[in-house]
Amino acid sequence: MGRQLGYSPQVQRFCLPLAIAGMLLAGTAAPSRAGEEVCGSDSASATTDAACCPSDMLSTYWPGRSRQLSETLCQLLMFPTASLQTGDDFTQRIIDGSLSSDSRRASADTMTLPSLWWSRDSLTSHLGGRRLVQSWISYQIKDSATTVVDVMVNPQMWSVLTYNERYAVLNQFGTAARDFGYNLRFFQGNTRNYRLVGLYACNFEPQPSEASVALTPGLTCSANLNAGLIVQLQRNLVAESERRQQLATPTAQSVAADSRL
Repeated sequence: MGRQLGYSPQVQRFCLPLAIAGMLLAGTAAPSRAGEEVCGSDSASATTDAACCPSDMLSTYWPGRSRQLSETLCQLLMFPTASLQTGDDFTQRIIDGSLSSDSRRASADTMTLPSLWWSRDSLTSHLGGRRLVQSWISYQIKDSATTVVDVMVNPQMWSVLTYNERYAVLNQFGTAARDFGYNLRFFQGNTRNYRLVGLYACNFEPQPSEASVALTPGLTCSANLNAGLIVQLQRNLVAESERRQQLATPTAQSVAADSRL
């Protein structure tokens, strides 16, 4: 189950109807009940509409999260990856120049997260040492200002860790990313297909352009490490996004009728 960590309130709402549950899907959201978010039927604009991610569904699985945090979690669950399978969609949906592959060498031109180097190198041999974390990238999502670090872990080593050991690793890297104003996703797999196995999300103030961010007392973060539940949520969010898209899309008959008016 996810754990909630207390740190600082936030005001941004971010969600994109994109999925990484096996294949990338884009959806729009339209309410069928009172209280559901409204999303336009124009798929081009819907892909950047924060209201399109059905984040209200997460309260059943991860209760106690604020609306803003649920929307951030929803976006992280549904955003594509930089794998061979969804790499083109990933590239199109991040801000140009924001991608930094700093896990092998620091960049002089883009923002890097030096604390992740320390986090990787400080892992004990019992946790896999430097071999556990294979690589990471950081980037900023278009139209939402959400900054994210995607960390790839060695699947063989990750599989032998206990839940508590995995949580310790996730929390260590999540805290390091948080100190720079970044959310974090943990993946395992290969270059063709990544599987999301962990999330560390926070309610940040509007994202800074500098390499670090001053934390506000009371910042709220959520660490989630239930891989089975994450996969289930991805599938449910995709299905609900498709359902809302269908409700928001005018039928051929109604379009024809409107054209005759």
